This record gives sequence, C-alpha cells and structure tokens, in this order.
Amino acid sequence: MTRLVLFDIDLTLVTTNGAGRSAMTGAFQQLFGIANATEGIRFDGRTDRAIFLETLAAHGLASDGGEVYHRAVGGYLDLLPASLDAKGGRILPGVPELLDALQRADIPVGLATGNMRLGARAKLGYFGLWERFATGGFGDNTAFRVDVVREAIEALAAHHGISATAAEAIVVGDTPLDVEAAHLAGARSLAVATGAHQPAALSEAGAEWVLPDLAATERVLEVLLG
Repeated sequence: MTRLVLFDIDLTLVTTNGAGRSAMTGAFQQLFGIANATEGIRFDGRTDRAIFLETLAAHGLASDGGEVYHRAVGGYLDLLPASLDAKGGRILPGVPELLDALQRADIPVGLATGNMRLGARAKLGYFGLWERFATGGFGDNTAFRVDVVREAIEALAAHHGISATAAEAIVVGDTPLDVEAAHLAGARSLAVATGAHQPAALSEAGAEWVLPDLAATERVLEVLLG
C-alpha cells in the first residue's frame, strides 16, 4: 500500500488570525449591506460551501448555490488577499521541517481542506506553502467534509499514478470533524491540538494519534511513516 498524507490548512498548517472570516464578513457588507454577517456562524472543520450557504440562509438570501452564492464567493475571494495582509498570521511550528522530511522520504502529500481551491491557494501562497502540495480535496462543491477527503485521496493517488484503492491515507487536522471525515473516507487521523479543541476532545472523537502540534518532527514522522 502507498502511504498518502493529507493536511488540513487552517490551524493545522497555518493560522491566518481570522482572515477568512474577516474577508467573508466584508463581502457580505459590501455586496448586501449586512454587517457582521458571519457572527454566530461556526467555521472550524467545515467546508466553505457549507459556511456560505448557512450565512446566506441566516440573512434571508438565496441559499441554493446560484447567482447570489457565486456573488458572495467572488466578493470573498476578492477581499481575501487584503485580509491576509491585514491580519498577518504565521506558519505553525514544525510545518516546514515536516514537509521537507516527507519530501525526502518521497511520501505523497496533499490537502484535505474545507477551503475553496482559490481560497486555499491564497492562504498557503501568502505563506509560501502552496507549491508544497501536489493536489488535494477542497470545499468548493460540497458541504460535507468526508467528500473533501475522498476527493483528496483520489486526486493524490491519480497524481502519483496509483489506484485510490491501493492507497493508505492519513489525514492531519485539528478538529473532531477532520477526524470523523477521515474515518468515513476509510483513512486514519492524526489530530493536532493547535486549534480550538483540546487533546481529550480529539481523542474522544476517535483520532488514532493526538499530538500537541507538528513541532516534534521525528515523532510526527514515526506516526506518518510507521
């Protein structure tokens, strides 16, 4: 079996200090005159599509994925680069070193993120990480995180010329929803407590491994290559 390693983005690889929420809130203000549109909307572990549809519905706007939805998404993507500049953020500890080590070990790495592809590219590009990932699964077309993981496994396997059924995937993420999606897609989960969820909650969700972060490269490699 070929080992595949799939990474979530927000609060797993990087923190953007809320740049995505800020850009979405700004888009709703500009396009629809709605202030604080995302207040009370949960972001962590969800796909962008699910978040947009819920936010539209919460304010009585068409939430069928049609023209209004695409206007909102376009506004968000337009504002995201400036929001990243304004919010700053950082690469989380150990991430560059881990990616270097996986590259040396010739392990295929990809993304399994709720971000839309263009949003993922903007965020990772801001930190110089986009080119580190061959392909992945994204939150453009589904409200369900398991679909993202399945897409990621299929895309990364195809990129490396193998059958998805001959691949063994580990999903690295920071939320119980990452853990759940990994298992529903037939993958295993390495959960990191770099987001809002404590190690106990990630263990309770069923993660095979829970680490405080990705800083201890050798320990992370033991999990991912073992």
